[in-house]
Amino acid sequence: MSLQIAKMILYSKRGEIRELPFNLGRLNIVTGASKTGKSALVDIVDYCTGRSDCLVPEGKIREQVAWYGILFQLNEGQIYVARRNPAIGERTDPDVYLLRGTSIEIPPMERLVKNTTVDALEKFLGSAIGISENEHRPAGFTRPPLEANFRHALLLCIQDQNDIDSKQRLFHRQGEDFMSTAIRDTLPYFLGAYDENHLLKQSQLDQARRDLRVLERQLRDVEAVDTSTFPRARALMDEAKSVGLIDDRITTTSYEATLDALRHVAEEARLQDEMVIADETELLSTLRAERQGLRNELEQINAEIRSTRNFTSETHGYEREAKEQRARLSSVALVSQADTNHEECPLCKSHLAESVPSVNQINEALRALSLQLEAVEAENPRLLQRLADLERQAAMVQDRLQENQQRIAARVRENELLRTQQDTYILQARTIGKISQYVESVSSIEANSSLRMQMEIARNRVAVLEQELDPENALERLETFLNFVARYMTDFSQKLDLEHRGSQLRLDIRNLTVIADTVNGPVPLSRMGSGENWVGYHVLAHLALHKWFRLKQRPVPGFLFFDQPSQAHYPPEKDAEGAIDSLKDEDQKAVTELFRLIYEATGEMAPDMQIIVTDHADLKLDWFAQSVSARWRGTEKLVPEFWHQ
Repeated sequence: MSLQIAKMILYSKRGEIRELPFNLGRLNIVTGASKTGKSALVDIVDYCTGRSDCLVPEGKIREQVAWYGILFQLNEGQIYVARRNPAIGERTDPDVYLLRGTSIEIPPMERLVKNTTVDALEKFLGSAIGISENEHRPAGFTRPPLEANFRHALLLCIQDQNDIDSKQRLFHRQGEDFMSTAIRDTLPYFLGAYDENHLLKQSQLDQARRDLRVLERQLRDVEAVDTSTFPRARALMDEAKSVGLIDDRITTTSYEATLDALRHVAEEARLQDEMVIADETELLSTLRAERQGLRNELEQINAEIRSTRNFTSETHGYEREAKEQRARLSSVALVSQADTNHEECPLCKSHLAESVPSVNQINEALRALSLQLEAVEAENPRLLQRLADLERQAAMVQDRLQENQQRIAARVRENELLRTQQDTYILQARTIGKISQYVESVSSIEANSSLRMQMEIARNRVAVLEQELDPENALERLETFLNFVARYMTDFSQKLDLEHRGSQLRLDIRNLTVIADTVNGPVPLSRMGSGENWVGYHVLAHLALHKWFRLKQRPVPGFLFFDQPSQAHYPPEKDAEGAIDSLKDEDQKAVTELFRLIYEATGEMAPDMQIIVTDHADLKLDWFAQSVSARWRGTEKLVPEFWHQ
C-alpha cells in the first residue's frame, strides 16, 4: 500500500483532541457549508509535511488550535507527524513531533515535544515512500542540479480551490517562483523515465571519464618521446644546468648519455637544506620590540636629565640671589648694638618717618639666610653627580640602540639572501619534476601496447555508461510513459461532457499544461473556455498521472486532494444543504458525472489510491453517501463549537 492518510488530528489549546478519520484506498468526501474548515484540510496536510509557512487561514482555526497532526498509513506501519500551530502573527513554528510504529495511539498534547526538524522530516518522508538518491542535471548546466524530494512529490497530490479551476496553472504552486522549473525537472523522475540507479551510473560515468583522461594524457606523453635529435631531452638538460642541478662543464653528444644524466638528476638530486628559508618573522619582531623598548627607556632617561638640569638651574639662581641678599644684610655690622632708637637713622641720626628693623632682627635674618646658602652649596655636588650618572646611562642606551639597529640590518640582508636561495630552490624543484615526468614517460615506452589496451577498455566503459545514460533514451522513455498518461486521460474524458471531447489528450511537460489535439491543431488548456473545462481537465490529468504512479509503484504519495471540484456548477452562493436539485439539468448532470468519475477511478486504483474531496455538494446517491467521511453543517465544523467557549 502507498502512503495514505488514516486520520487528521487537531489539538485545542486546552489539550482537547479532534480526530477526523479517513477510509484507506477509497474516495473520501468531506461535504459541508462554507466557513466550516473544509479547504483548511489541504493547508494542514501541506504544513504537516514540511512546508515552511503555515497557510491555514487566520481566524477561528488559528486561534483555537495548538497543534496539527496527521496519521499516515504506509503498508503495515504507521507514521504520526504533528506540528505546532504558529503563534498569532507568526508564519511558522519549528516544533515537529514524529513517531513511527505499527499501530499508533494518538498521543495527548503533553507528549508532543519537538524531536526532529522540518528538514529531517522531509528527508524521512521521502525515504519512507521510496525516493532514492537522484539528480537532475539540466542541459548546458544553466542552473544547479536538482534532487527530487517528498515536497516535489506532494505538488502532484494537491489541487486546492485556486488550482483546480485555473487555465494557466495545472499543478499546485506552479505559479510561484522557480516552482514550475522544479516540477518540470522532477516529473520525469516520478514518472520513471530515469531508473533508480541513474545517480549511481552517473557517478560511475564521471569516474570513468576521469580515468580515461588520465590514460589519454599518459599515452600522449609516451608518444611524444624525442626523435633522433632528442630536443626535449636537450632542453631539460640545459634547464638543469641553468638552475645548478648539472655542472655546466658536463656535455653529452648522444641521446643515451643525455638520458643517463637526466635519470641521475631524477634519482640522485637532493635539495640542500640551507636553501629553505626559515621563518625569520619572529626573530625580526623580537629585535624590533627590543628597539622600541630601548627607545622608551632612552626617552625616560632624557626626561629625567631635563628635569635635573632645570632643578640645578633654579638652584643656582636661588644661590646667587641669596648671596646678594646676605651681602646687603652684612652691613648691619656698621651699626652699634646699643642703639635702640628705631626712629633715627643709625648713620646720620636724622629722623625717619617709619621705624627700621632692629639690628637683632637683621642679624637673625642674616643667620637664617647663611644656613640656607650652606644647604644649597652642599646639595650642588650631589645634583651634578646625578646629572653625570644620567648622561652616562643615556650614552649606554644609545650604544645598545645602535647595536640593535645593526643586528636588524644584518638580519634583513640575510633574509634577502635566503629568499634568493629559495627562488633557486623552487626553480630546481620544478625542473626535477619535469625531468622525473620525462624519465617516467620514456620508461613507459615498453608498456605502450598495454596502455593502449587499458585506454580501449576505458573508452568502451565510458561508451556503455553514456549509452545507458543517454538523454535521448531517457526522453524516449519519458515520451512513452507520457503516451500512457495521455491514453488514460483520453479514456477518462469519455465520461465527462467537456469541450474537445473525443480529441486525443496529452500532457505537455515542457509547458506543464493539458493539450487537446484536434483536427484544427493543438489546443492548450489556456485556450479552452469555461470553468467546467478547466476543472475537468485538471481532474483528468491528475487521475491519469496517479493511475500511472500506482501502476509503476512510483515514489509518490497515494493520496490526492480535490478542493471544490463542483465550483463551476455549484458555487457557495447556490448551496442548499448540499442538494443540487435547484441547478439546471445540465449542471446537475455535470456535477454528478464528475463525482462519479472520481469515484470509479479510485475504485480502479484501489487499494493503493485514496482521493479526498472537499465540496459543498452532497448528492443523494448511494455510492456518494458511502463515500462521505464528514458532513459539516449547522454546528458541525472542523473546529468544534465548544472549543470557543
